[in-house]
Amino acid sequence: MLEFRNISLYKKKKKIVDNLNLPLSDGVIFGLLGSDQTAKTMILQTAVGSIKPGYGEVLLDGESVHSSQSLYLKTGYMPKEYGFFEQLTVEEYFEVFLALYKVNGRYRGRRVDEVLNFLEMEEYRNSFIREIPGELKPFLCLGKTVLHEPSWLFLDDPFCDMAPAYRKRMLDYLWMLWEQGKSLVISTQMYPEIPSFLTDIAVIEGGQVVASGTVESCYEKALRESPIRMKILEGMDEAVRVLREDELVERVTVNGEDVILLFSGGDNEEARLLSRLVEAGVSVCRYMRDPIDLDQFMWR
Repeated sequence: MLEFRNISLYKKKKKIVDNLNLPLSDGVIFGLLGSDQTAKTMILQTAVGSIKPGYGEVLLDGESVHSSQSLYLKTGYMPKEYGFFEQLTVEEYFEVFLALYKVNGRYRGRRVDEVLNFLEMEEYRNSFIREIPGELKPFLCLGKTVLHEPSWLFLDDPFCDMAPAYRKRMLDYLWMLWEQGKSLVISTQMYPEIPSFLTDIAVIEGGQVVASGTVESCYEKALRESPIRMKILEGMDEAVRVLREDELVERVTVNGEDVILLFSGGDNEEARLLSRLVEAGVSVCRYMRDPIDLDQFMWR
């Protein structure tokens, strides 16, 4: 389990993340969404221990990632900027990181084979990184990230600037890693494939979590906050009176035969509101909430 506890992050004395609290269970595919890219990147960097929070702590399996000497072996970080050593071959590049993670020498060759086969990049084993096609370099970085077999993967915008075919390929690899038991935390923009790929999300705006939970629960919450529209055939004055007297109703607007309002109640409260309208002699022929665009919600 990964826990962000009361995390506040600063950059040049400016607060970037304010009192972040997020518990993440093993086995999630967790999406950090929203337009606050700096905050999302710093959250990932804090999770892998590369930067320290100004306040709070990150716990992985109950241990602080900033005080443990071995938790770095459980995490893999794929940055947005790859920073390759262009003069190395792919195999040499992998060997460097295997050595950094103190992977046993006899196991290194086998692990390089496994990762190259997994990524379908065996043909590039002896190629210099500068010779690798640009569209394949994100996969090379993913390979570096999983070499030491971490249980948690943190990926900063891994689909950035990818054509749809390569984005699907990246999603396929991430899905296979998840099926192998990895937990994924991904900072990402919204693409058509993303909502169905993620199990849980947090929307970050202004350094704070403005929505979190499963994709379905966050969508349901946003839908509840969407305006209600009803068409009134008879009894408009009574309808407006009943609505304005209800403490859960806000901002009643009349537009011809339509009434538009904000309603903070749940299903039971909505049912009682409609009953009161009918009892007051109001004829309602249409009742619906404005549809929610999922992309707009995730990027709000």
